[in-house]
Amino acid sequence: MEKEVILNGVQIGEHSFVPEKIIDEIKERCIDYGFNFVSLRPRNCDVFSQEYFVEWARYLADNKIYFVHNYLTQYPPEGKESWIEPETIARVKEIAGEYYLGELFGEPGSMYACKLPGYYTDIGEDSVDMANYGKKWLNFRLNRYDDMKQAFEGYVDTFARFVNTAKRNGTPGALCVEANGFAKQNALAGIDIPILEICPGNTDIAVSIFRGTANAFDAKMWGTFVAHEWYGGLRHDDPLKMKRLELTYKYAYLSGSRMFMLESGDAGINSYGTKLSGDSEVCQNYKRVLRGMREYISKEKRPAGGPRVKVAFVSGLYDGWAGKWGRSCLYNQFYREEWGYNEAEHSWMMLQELAGKRVWYEQENYGEYDTSSAPAYGLFDVVPIEADVEHLSNYDYLIFLGWNTMTEENMDKLTEYVRRGGHLVMSAAHLNTQTKRGGEYKMVSDEKVEALFGCRFMGEIRRVVSGVNFKYDSLDERVLYPTYRSGGCDAMFTAGYADYARFATCGGKNIAFASDSFVEKPSDLPMVIENKAGLGVATLVTNVNYPGNPAVYLLYRAVVREMISASARNCDIRVIGSDRLRYSVYEGNKVYLLNTDYDLPVKAKIIYSGKEKTVELESLELKSVQL
Repeated sequence: MEKEVILNGVQIGEHSFVPEKIIDEIKERCIDYGFNFVSLRPRNCDVFSQEYFVEWARYLADNKIYFVHNYLTQYPPEGKESWIEPETIARVKEIAGEYYLGELFGEPGSMYACKLPGYYTDIGEDSVDMANYGKKWLNFRLNRYDDMKQAFEGYVDTFARFVNTAKRNGTPGALCVEANGFAKQNALAGIDIPILEICPGNTDIAVSIFRGTANAFDAKMWGTFVAHEWYGGLRHDDPLKMKRLELTYKYAYLSGSRMFMLESGDAGINSYGTKLSGDSEVCQNYKRVLRGMREYISKEKRPAGGPRVKVAFVSGLYDGWAGKWGRSCLYNQFYREEWGYNEAEHSWMMLQELAGKRVWYEQENYGEYDTSSAPAYGLFDVVPIEADVEHLSNYDYLIFLGWNTMTEENMDKLTEYVRRGGHLVMSAAHLNTQTKRGGEYKMVSDEKVEALFGCRFMGEIRRVVSGVNFKYDSLDERVLYPTYRSGGCDAMFTAGYADYARFATCGGKNIAFASDSFVEKPSDLPMVIENKAGLGVATLVTNVNYPGNPAVYLLYRAVVREMISASARNCDIRVIGSDRLRYSVYEGNKVYLLNTDYDLPVKAKIIYSGKEKTVELESLELKSVQL
């Protein structure tokens, strides 16, 4: 079983950068700790010689340390394309070879799609004063767009100019740290290795976006940037903050990260009005966690290839949701109400619920075991619609949530995915071909809808306040919808007025219908339609409002959560335990278990090949089990 090479180290230059002392700092913070990676974030590059880049490269290569340079092209000096000259890049490449990974870009999505102009300027740090950075970005920050396509392509094209400049100048690779969900936009702009700033926001969601994007674009790896000083907690001496740092590293490792980069904290603290030296108790705790994780990574033989993932949520065409961090307005279109987060973006919040089991009294939870808190093999991805059908077919289930502008080509791709054996879930909202927010609804062609979903749009959208009743047997035998065999049943998931497209089935199956009665009555308004296409199943929920609309949220959530349970229900490896438990499965049936509870132990029951194995984990413990 092949063991992966995992890069682990620190960033140099967060709080200070003294060129003549950098080699000493590399030794003290990297080499002496047994690390194999460093990110150099030069400051005041105009006042030191290019020879320093060469000197650092020689020292790093001699000690077999992988390295990147940060922010050199993204924020160039006046009149130049980059702080580093092409001739210097060529010399560094010749000296360092494989150890020189390239240029690291920093948070373009956060800064140029989520933040108001002037957001950082009151902090008082020149390092984050956007007024002095990237003049080429200024026009982009002030652009006004007519529709989602313009905004999406405007961001990608603008960032691509910077990435292309770095590559034209010779950098061996382009990496990007991003604190929000713009991984796919950055990949389309030419980024080779996506790196998640892991601490801000919902980590379960963020990791799924970056892993899914890396897989879709065949990135050699994805990485983790640990900005714990700023985003692990606001109180530096809080004990839970240090526990959170430990969990951050362990969760990223379990999830498949192959690059770990601590921004700061081990050598000093300078944030939130607090300044501490590297000798302080807080910084010593950072070092303790770093040392423990370095030892774990060096001893543990994690199989290559990343964790198995069988459920993916689709990031649709032109989707601009910022993931889990940033202002609630798309593509910097502030002061324009139609660009504020709405039903499409709020749909993604459904992912937050997947970290917890259904509560005991929810009758739509079925099965011998409660598998509702994690899909098959423990993890889900967020995969770009831009992925080809071969990559999409790695997943058993594809589920749409946020914005999507449907095209004929993507309908063909999704139809082929189903024919190959996948189960697709989407709503009528995702069949809309419009790119304008608030524009008139226009469904993709009847022929494409019929081929995929076995139904035909009747040209009518009804606004109803209605519940829903399901029929008993799904076309996917793993799926157990909340229903009865015969007789009366309460109408479920009533939540207010919403818009539904009326379809007539032509090969598909009406699996759920509008109902406002305990007694089953005929209805000409299907709410969920299933269709067998080739080897797979396509499920259409007929709401025209995006699933983030409160009136359709409950129904769509019920369908989504059942797919999560179904994926794990008959999986060859099942892990049953507290919803504080996180787990993943790697090649060769190696299982990683992590107890994220700050205070208490948990037990995990692993069911495989007709056997059961119980494992106990102490608080914060990461443990591997070879089945």
